[in-house]
Amino acid sequence: MKTSIFAIIILGFLAMSFNSHPIFPSKVSFEKKSLSIDKYKECIEACNSCILSCKNCEKSCSADKVKMAKCIQLCQESVAICTASVKLMMLNSDHAKELCATCAKVCDRCATECEKYPTMKDCKDCATACRKVSKLCSEMK
Repeated sequence: MKTSIFAIIILGFLAMSFNSHPIFPSKVSFEKKSLSIDKYKECIEACNSCILSCKNCEKSCSADKVKMAKCIQLCQESVAICTASVKLMMLNSDHAKELCATCAKVCDRCATECEKYPTMKDCKDCATACRKVSKLCSEMK
């Protein structure tokens, strides 16, 4: 009895996933999407690198949550805005440039905070990654 219920649930999930997502997207639509996001390629890569650096910085700074609270908060904000920016750029959204302008400001603030701790490697790496994102997102007009 339990096995048949489990099998029905699995079949239901499979049916839902087959109906909601194409298994094999057409090559033409993939090529069009790829060409349309080429203009964002460098910024997407910088944002993805920044996300990793900010997460590492946040993790390192969490050892002293009281002293490093502002750094942790700004790293979390940078991760959130970079993630959203990447998603909109990947969609070739008309709003990508607007969000990237905000991303530049948030990452600039994060970099400024992280630069206050030059002896901490993760903060230094985070500041460098955030500055790159800030520059690339600011240049997007």
